[in-house]
Amino acid sequence: MPSRRFGIDAGSMNIKICQSGRGILANEKDMIAIQKKKETIAIGNAAYDMYERTSGAIVVSGPVRGGVIADISNLQKIVEALLRKNGCTPGFIHNNHFYLSVPTDVSEVEKRSYFSLISHSAYSTRNIFLVEKPIASAIGEKLPVMEDTAVMLVDMGAGSTEITVMSAGGIVVSRLLKQGGNTVNDLIVRLVKERCHLLIGQKTAEYLKLELGSAIPDSKRTLKVYGIDLISGLPSESEIPVDIVFDSLKPYLIDLFKAILTMISTIPPELALKIVDSGINFTGGSCMIPGLKQLAESVLHVKAVFSAAPLESAARGLACIMQQPADYRSVIFSLRDSTFE
Repeated sequence: MPSRRFGIDAGSMNIKICQSGRGILANEKDMIAIQKKKETIAIGNAAYDMYERTSGAIVVSGPVRGGVIADISNLQKIVEALLRKNGCTPGFIHNNHFYLSVPTDVSEVEKRSYFSLISHSAYSTRNIFLVEKPIASAIGEKLPVMEDTAVMLVDMGAGSTEITVMSAGGIVVSRLLKQGGNTVNDLIVRLVKERCHLLIGQKTAEYLKLELGSAIPDSKRTLKVYGIDLISGLPSESEIPVDIVFDSLKPYLIDLFKAILTMISTIPPELALKIVDSGINFTGGSCMIPGLKQLAESVLHVKAVFSAAPLESAARGLACIMQQPADYRSVIFSLRDSTFE
């Protein structure tokens, strides 16, 4: 039986599964619902639907936090369920090859946990390969990452933001910010509590961010949401002004632009000039903030190029690598490699 190649891109909010020749098979929330600490009752989108709506006996959580694996056991359950759902049979483990995207700026121990994700699962095999996520995303965006030029990619995820400069198929410099879309949500929850005396959950904060979020000060729009009134203790409806969402986005964007400018100032001038010529590329779910392109170009004074499908960049890159692994041998690391440099 010919080998089958599956790609896994597990993020703090979403997980994507792809297969060589078939493209992206699954794009679901990276969440799991556990009842009584041991029984899995839902994974993916079904688990996210239960988030903040369950009793104390059911815990809904995400196993990836800050861009790295925080709960490998629960992530294994999610991966196994999605692989089964999409036709990957453990009975043919020797014919299954797995390609996983991993953050660059993390420890080797954290990177090795991605090998354990598969090797200690029902799909145990030695055919496990890692690809650094910025390179996978750049390939997915059809950027010339394998050529002798410079590519800067900013991956604005939910749990973290990774800023990377690549050249000739390698990482020149990378920085992982422990901030992302979830950081903005946390601040929205806090500001709504402080200014409107209303307690809301993460899903409501996400809704406010998607509906009112803008990188540039907007009109005087408001949005009605439900929460718990902190004075009466009763459910209540309140008008949330757009200023709260903008004020929640601002610290994240300030830190992001500072980090980008610092990185450009520290790389070799030849590479910096190439980036200025070609522009800075943005991907990841948080890059869909309205007005971000305009703000980025005015602050950075460089062309900003945004992905048309930013949630799937790395998965598309993995699919491309799996189709032609010989062409990308230099960016693939196997279980036999002792280091990931």
